[in-house]
Amino acid sequence: MPTYVFHLHDGPSVPPQEEAIEATDIDQARDLAEMRLLLGNQFTHVNVLLDGEEKLKLKRDGRG
Repeated sequence: MPTYVFHLHDGPSVPPQEEAIEATDIDQARDLAEMRLLLGNQFTHVNVLLDGEEKLKLKRDGRG
């Protein structure tokens, strides 16, 4: 399974928190990133990378 890296952002002046996850494909990585944003109010958006290349960016509804 590919390893995706989430860059979780908590505002423009704070460095993003990195989390590595394994997912079967980009669709599963998207689902996991959406769940990660919804599990708490800490993060405003997440960038999903594969092999150092940004594959998608998700924002919390109404923020970012």
